[in-house]
Amino acid sequence: MTIYAVTISCTDTSSSTNIDFTNENESRVLVTDNEQYQSVTHNSNFTITSRLCEDEQGPDCSKLRLGDDYHTTSAPQKGYLYSCNKKNPNAPGSIEAKITWIDFVENVWSFLKKPWLPEGNFTPETGIYAETVSNEERQININNLPVDGKIGDWPMTNYPTLNEIDRNPGIPGSNSSTFTYPVSPSKASSPTCIALGAIGVTKNGVVIFNAADGRGEDAVAREIVDVFGGHPARDEYHYHFIPERLDNEYLSDGHSGIVGYINDGFPIYGYRGEGGIEMSNADLDFCHGHNQGKLGYHYHATLEYPYTVGCYIGNPIQN
Repeated sequence: MTIYAVTISCTDTSSSTNIDFTNENESRVLVTDNEQYQSVTHNSNFTITSRLCEDEQGPDCSKLRLGDDYHTTSAPQKGYLYSCNKKNPNAPGSIEAKITWIDFVENVWSFLKKPWLPEGNFTPETGIYAETVSNEERQININNLPVDGKIGDWPMTNYPTLNEIDRNPGIPGSNSSTFTYPVSPSKASSPTCIALGAIGVTKNGVVIFNAADGRGEDAVAREIVDVFGGHPARDEYHYHFIPERLDNEYLSDGHSGIVGYINDGFPIYGYRGEGGIEMSNADLDFCHGHNQGKLGYHYHATLEYPYTVGCYIGNPIQN
């Protein structure tokens, strides 16, 4: 099986490399695709294409499940976001009457029809990701800007068509943050709910937010993000899902490499599991992770809500 590095960007290249990847429990080899990333398609409607959507193993990207009804504050459930925050219909968010890519009768949405803020001339500071491991702690320092420099043309107020849908005046800025995680995290006696704000950090130096917007609705489906997968809350740039281009390193069996760490210290891997098979909610537990041999417990990215993490399986660290 050929495993492709997937991308949500315009164009990029990656060279063929072998990287020694050391997990707490196992050392394996990561391989990266040596062919040029395929260009994503922009058009006048600001839509894009996704290579994951072309994968026959994956979900139907024209009919992804809308996550609005899969938000709970009572207890963790498989395929749900176990949130610490009740829904707030008065919070800022997209204007539903302007949304054409969601079928509110069938409660599905189209990744292929959703508009995305394009690439442009916006160039913030260079992103930082510095990771050190000592005394059983993993310390990660970032400035919350993408290390690979991939970011959309903010502010969105320059794009009236998009701004009418989701009035987000934010402009991404540099915000230094330090995350300290246990190197060998352990499961808690019971799962923990997930609050708004940063729930983890990607190795691209950008924080991860959970799947919900401020209203408690499906942020990935409803909110406008850029073609690189992020958007700002004021000046805090973040991802609600894992941009496909970050899933570009693979273990020797086709399993995705680590794309980041969640606030309980457990790693989150990309979209593919053992054998290079694209993961789905059916493959994962109520926290959106699973145990797998010497890799131990870990989370996975999916194109299905809740996209990254449904709850904390371990004890979340206050960063």
